[in-house]
Amino acid sequence: MLTSSEGDRRALLERIEEMGRDEIDALPVGIITLDLDGTILRYNQTEAGYSRRHAPAQIGRNFFRDVAPCAQDAGFQGRFEALAAPGGHGTVEFEYQFHFPWGSERVLISFLRGSDAPRIQLLITWPAEQGKAPLDASANAHRRARSRRY
Repeated sequence: MLTSSEGDRRALLERIEEMGRDEIDALPVGIITLDLDGTILRYNQTEAGYSRRHAPAQIGRNFFRDVAPCAQDAGFQGRFEALAAPGGHGTVEFEYQFHFPWGSERVLISFLRGSDAPRIQLLITWPAEQGKAPLDASANAHRRARSRRY
């Protein structure tokens, strides 16, 4: 089980490259793989559930322009661009607040880029819902269905 410790997040980020789609979809955290221009290469089902987006439809879209324009600021996009710059590598973590039509969500963002890697892994750790453990993929489907009623 993934915990929210920094060491566990870093270990997960380092393993993502070797994981298959089903493994990534089963993780209790959002995973988005971006190329160095911010184009989405991979978008897991957990993130789709939290963000209420259809995962396959996100592939090929620019994360900052098309998916999360609220992240076009120095605090988020600026950190991404610094990591994407030539010679950029390592892990960057920070808290961020996403704004959705149904409300705002404070999350923990983790970026990872290996040396000379052509992509950046974005891990989004969502807050536990009302003190419960992170949602799994089946709970995400229930949450999406429940949210459509309002």
